Amino acid sequence: MNLIKSLFTGAVLMAAAAVSLAEQPMPLPLGRDISASFTGTAHRNDLVIPETMGGVPQTNVITFEPGSRSGWHTHGAMTVIGIAGVGLYQAWGKPAVLVRPGDVNHIPAGVSHWHGATKNSRFQQFVVYDKTWKAPAGLEVHKGKITDAEYDALKPVDAANRAAEPKDGFLFAHPKKTEASDHYTRPIQAATLLPKENAAKSPEWTYLVFPHGAYSAWHSHKSGEVLIATDGIGLNQAEGGKLEVLLPGDVVYTKPGVSYWVGSAPWSSFAGIVIHPGSDTAVTWKEFPDAYGPLANGKGDPAE
Repeated sequence: MNLIKSLFTGAVLMAAAAVSLAEQPMPLPLGRDISASFTGTAHRNDLVIPETMGGVPQTNVITFEPGSRSGWHTHGAMTVIGIAGVGLYQAWGKPAVLVRPGDVNHIPAGVSHWHGATKNSRFQQFVVYDKTWKAPAGLEVHKGKITDAEYDALKPVDAANRAAEPKDGFLFAHPKKTEASDHYTRPIQAATLLPKENAAKSPEWTYLVFPHGAYSAWHSHKSGEVLIATDGIGLNQAEGGKLEVLLPGDVVYTKPGVSYWVGSAPWSSFAGIVIHPGSDTAVTWKEFPDAYGPLANGKGDPAE
């Protein structure tokens, strides 16, 4: 009887976990419905536009509902980064690969592939790609839908370079140990999310984590900076501009040479991805902002 009870309890817990994954809220905004081009339900949110953000490659968030997936297709070189849930990626002739938060997959230009969600989990991913690529004449590609039978028969493997598990409620893993800096009011944490060598030929992505009330001094980057907010509530202000309150999915492009400061709100931690276009990423540091307290009374403040 105890064995039967244990098995039943285990089954209930597994079912609850599956439901949880299938219904979990996604951390970044979904964007527009693009389901007409997919099996199931999918959404696309365009975050980084090269023409207006220093030439950083096109970056979108794609969100799949459980069991949803693309068909076989090809495009320019692409890098896929898992954000939340559990997804699938498969290149033609190779096993399907599980994609979890922080996992990075590189897809060379012209390689037939598909990607989507697992059957019991919603899935959200970054796609970073060369949208200017044109297929060369005579390129042989595989097209077509992934049938239900093919999908159900998959035996996916783990990614070759599994990312460390996220922690402390943040989207991506980051080091526990931090060091104080003269340029921040409190120690922050940094981790490389996308390395310099990647299929999309994107500049490196650095994941920065700010504890409550941590913020930078005024500073500028010779090459400018793209900031994608991912966690918590952040604050950003360009010199001479208004304070911007950043929520997950917000994107800020600071032009080369423009001074700004960035940090978390006093009532919330904050994390985001920073990308520096160009090869010269020299930083010029200045003094700290002197009005952090009054400036912090913005959108999202529970005191309002």
